Amino acid sequence: MEISVIQPSRNNLKYLKWSYDSIRKNQGDHVVEICVADDASTDGTWEWCQDKVNNDPNFKAIRNEGPGRLGHTILYDTLINDVSTKDIAMIYHADMYLCPKALDNIEKYIKPKVIVSLTRIEPPLHPEGPEKILKDYGLEPEAMKEKDLLEFISTSNYKDKTTEGIFAPWAFYKKDFQTINGHDPLFAPQSKEDSDIFNRLQLNGVKFIQTWEG
Repeated sequence: MEISVIQPSRNNLKYLKWSYDSIRKNQGDHVVEICVADDASTDGTWEWCQDKVNNDPNFKAIRNEGPGRLGHTILYDTLINDVSTKDIAMIYHADMYLCPKALDNIEKYIKPKVIVSLTRIEPPLHPEGPEKILKDYGLEPEAMKEKDLLEFISTSNYKDKTTEGIFAPWAFYKKDFQTINGHDPLFAPQSKEDSDIFNRLQLNGVKFIQTWEG
């Protein structure tokens, strides 16, 4: 599978580096094009992006010069429409860690008119929801209990099942996303995403699957 990972980021360099390393470590046999939008960061994000562009042929980056931010609602769509080159894209937060086999499971379920979301595992900082599992494997990259996380994934009774809900990371065929003209710019530059996009996709005949393993 060839897939573009869509990552806007603002002053999030520590996590962006961690996320990048996890993608490259666990992408398997898939061709992964990482597309980053630096939203007027002041923490060295753009300099890091330039280094990756020069050394990773499957890394692309754009920058909002600022001083104000555009917000990820706008930058998701810019990366998808103007930067990514793969038919499949995945909206992926800049502070997410990609586990082994995650992309295998996307490939297993993805097809036109189907959106595949990966089940998140995160510390109990926010309320429970059907789209995630609350488990504390570390609040910061340097404190991550990777061995414990991977053991939980490999032994959990969720294995080979799907869960309910939809949230990032979610993968889709770009043509399905573009048919509804993407996100509503009304939400920019708010910190909350355009959750109505899922309703509009469903009205356009798109189905949702949230895979667990990986």
